[in-house]
Order: sequence, then C-alpha cells, then structure tokens
Amino acid sequence: MRTPHRRLTSVLGIAAASASALALGIAPAQAAGEVYEASNSIISSNVTAKTYFAADDEILTALDMKKDGHGTAAQWRYNSSSATHSYYNGYGYAVAHDWNLSFAEGTTLQIRACLQEGSDGTPYSCGGWEYAKA
Repeated sequence: MRTPHRRLTSVLGIAAASASALALGIAPAQAAGEVYEASNSIISSNVTAKTYFAADDEILTALDMKKDGHGTAAQWRYNSSSATHSYYNGYGYAVAHDWNLSFAEGTTLQIRACLQEGSDGTPYSCGGWEYAKA
C-alpha cells in the first residue's frame, strides 16, 4: 500500500523529521520535494523499520522504529527488477541513516524496509515494495 507523498527540503530535514515523527508519533512535516515511504508492516503496531526516498536529492533513508535490538535495512530496485540493492542501518532505535544515490530524472524505482542483523546479515521481515520516482 503506497502512502501519501510527503515533502521535505533536505537530507537533514528527512532525518530530523523522521526522528521527530517517531518521538511524537506523527508524520514528517510538509515542505518541498516528493518523499516516498515504505514500512515493514501494513499494521502500524507491527512497524519496526521504515524506509524513505527523497526524490529531489535522491536520498534513501533507513529508520529503526523499535527498541528491539535489530538493525534495519533500506532496499531499492529499479521498477520490478530482480536486482535488489540493500543498505544497512545499525545505529539503533530512532536514528535515521541516509545514503545519497544517483538516478536519471524521472526514473521509477521501488523501495522497502526490512530488519537485518549486522552489516553482513541478510535482510528479513521485509515489507512490500512501494513505488518511488527520482
């Protein structure tokens, strides 16, 4: 299920808004640029990881949503491709980690959020793929 587009202005805006949203239990603030969101569960009480993609700066963000000792992984792939790119965030609960990616303008991709144990671990408990556009 695709969530409504959110707007943010910068990489720091994504991290700050994500942390604030987590602490306050609200969605990130509205600003300029499309931001896409994916979580590892469609049931809000089961969400333990979130992934965001900010189209303007092409920033992928992984956010750990629960104090459970598990790391998170943000994944992306080109639209319906079998090649999945995975980025591990082991910084802990409520800490967002960003990666600056580069895509051609208008590229359609898919993102999802997963759990992962360590940088050499395999992502698991992944949510569904959500569409995003660079």
